[in-house]
Amino acid sequence: MHRIRRGLLALVVCSGAATSVAAAQDSTAKDSIAKDSTAKVVPPAPLVTSGIETGPLQSGAVVVSLPNASCPLTSSQLTAVRTGVGTSFVGVNAYLYHYFKQAWWSGVRAPHFFFRADWDQEFRDQDKFGHMLGGFHLARVGYAGLRAACVGRKKAIFWSAAYAAAFQLQIEIFDGQFVKYGFSYADMIANTTGQTLAVMQELYPSLRAIKPTVSYHKTRALANTENGQIPGELRPSLDYSGQTYWFSADMNRLLPDGAKQYWPSFIRLSAGHSITDWINPETGAAQRARRKIILTLDWDPEKLPGNAPWWKSVKQTLSYYHFPAPALELTPKMHLSPWYR
Repeated sequence: MHRIRRGLLALVVCSGAATSVAAAQDSTAKDSIAKDSTAKVVPPAPLVTSGIETGPLQSGAVVVSLPNASCPLTSSQLTAVRTGVGTSFVGVNAYLYHYFKQAWWSGVRAPHFFFRADWDQEFRDQDKFGHMLGGFHLARVGYAGLRAACVGRKKAIFWSAAYAAAFQLQIEIFDGQFVKYGFSYADMIANTTGQTLAVMQELYPSLRAIKPTVSYHKTRALANTENGQIPGELRPSLDYSGQTYWFSADMNRLLPDGAKQYWPSFIRLSAGHSITDWINPETGAAQRARRKIILTLDWDPEKLPGNAPWWKSVKQTLSYYHFPAPALELTPKMHLSPWYR
C-alpha cells in the first residue's frame, strides 16, 4: 500500500500546506505618515485597506485595496498563492493519474463499456473504505486549496466537491473499459459517501469530531509474493488484509461538559474495519476473508502543544493516521490485541 499511501499522504500534505498559506494571509498596515513639518514633502505610506473601515481615511493617503474583506491579500500575494495552489493541484493529480494508469489500466480491454456491482467479494468490501477515504481527502484538500486562494466559502465547497466527483468518476469510466474491473456502482456510492462527509464537515463544523483515519502493515501474503514464494499479482494497494480504516472520535468534543474532565483530551476512541487474509500466504490463492471489527484508543496529534502554522500543518497531517495501540477485536473472534497496527 506504499504507493496508495503516498498518494493519500500527498493529498493530506497538500491540504496542510494550503491551511498554512491561509493562516499566513493575515496582515496589517500602519499609517506611518510623519506629523512634523516635513510631512508635506514626504510621500505618504501606502494604506492597505480591506474596504470595511468605518472611519475617515487620511487626506492624501495612497490606498491599496485588498480583494475583499475575507481575503486579506494584496494582488501580488494573491497571485503567488493561487500559482502555488494551482501547481500543487496539477502535480498531485498528475501523480495520482500516473499511478492509476500504471497499476490498474494495463490489463485486457473489454469489447465494450460495461457496468459491475462488486459488493461483498472475497475481500469483503474493504476496497470501498479506501474509495470513501479517497473521496473525503480529494474534496477536503480541494476546499482547503480554494480557500487559501481566496475563493468564497460556498464556491469552494461546491467546486471542491465537483472536482472530487469528477476525478473519481474518470477512474470508474476507465475501469469500465477493462475486463478485470468494469464501472462499479458500489465504488461510486463509496466515493460519494466520502465526498459528502467532507462537505458536511465544512457546512457543520461539529461533525469534525469524527475523523476518518487509516493504518497499514504489510501482510505475510504480500511479503511472500514480493520474494517469489507464492504466485499472484498482489501489490500494496491490493493488500486489503493489512489495511484498517477507522472512524476516530474526539471524545472531548462529544462528551457533555460535566464528563470532559474525566477523558484525556489527546485520546480518541476509534472503531475500525479490516479483514482476515483474503490471499492465502502459503499458496497465493484468493479466499473469502472474514470481517474484523475493532475498537481501540489512539493518540490525537492535533492536541500536541504548539500553534506555529507549520507545526499545526504537521499535526493535522498526522491526525489522519492511526498509530499502533492496544485494541479489542470484536470479530471474527473476540480477543485483545496488545499492539494493533
